[in-house]
Amino acid sequence: MSSIIKSQKFDEVYGEYYSDEKAKSLAVIFPGLKYGHDKPLLHYARKAAQESEKDVLCLNYEKKLDWDDIGKPIIDTVADECLNILKEVMKKEYKSVYFLSKSIGTEVAGNVAGKFNYSNTKFLYLTPTQSAVKYICKSKCFAIAGTNDNIFKNEYIEKIKKSGNVKLMLVEGGNHSLELSNNLIGSIDVLKNVVKAYIDFFEED
Repeated sequence: MSSIIKSQKFDEVYGEYYSDEKAKSLAVIFPGLKYGHDKPLLHYARKAAQESEKDVLCLNYEKKLDWDDIGKPIIDTVADECLNILKEVMKKEYKSVYFLSKSIGTEVAGNVAGKFNYSNTKFLYLTPTQSAVKYICKSKCFAIAGTNDNIFKNEYIEKIKKSGNVKLMLVEGGNHSLELSNNLIGSIDVLKNVVKAYIDFFEED
């Protein structure tokens, strides 16, 4: 069953909620800018969550944010609305919650997590932004990044490497979409490996 849960403040912020009465856990997916839930990395994230018998909340806020908003107060405002949507979904009692986020969504997810106060929450940060580093380093989490990402550059990768909390998967030559330049088959292989990481992530208790 699927439904739309709208923000009370912004028409551009809403959640697509996929639920099954048998599900005991919830996956929350925070998209990037111009990288919505129909794009490969996030399409298969939802599929992996559903195949592991989880309800899924796909948040949407792309029309409310822009690249210039990274690290800006509007992130906090959008995160508050995402939190309100999440609270609606949490009226169903879940034993665990999984945050999977991409790009600017990693910053939104980290912001929401700080206000969520739910003890059994797990995190996967996918191609983060620099403003998400503070959230990544202070939580036990999984992060996936490419070494040729023009947004999350090597200096930020080195910062999270120093954190003992972070399990880091590096994609050699991967860009901000974790694709390899002029290498279609290689990009598909990367996607397969990332999906395998999703499956492992969603199997964590």
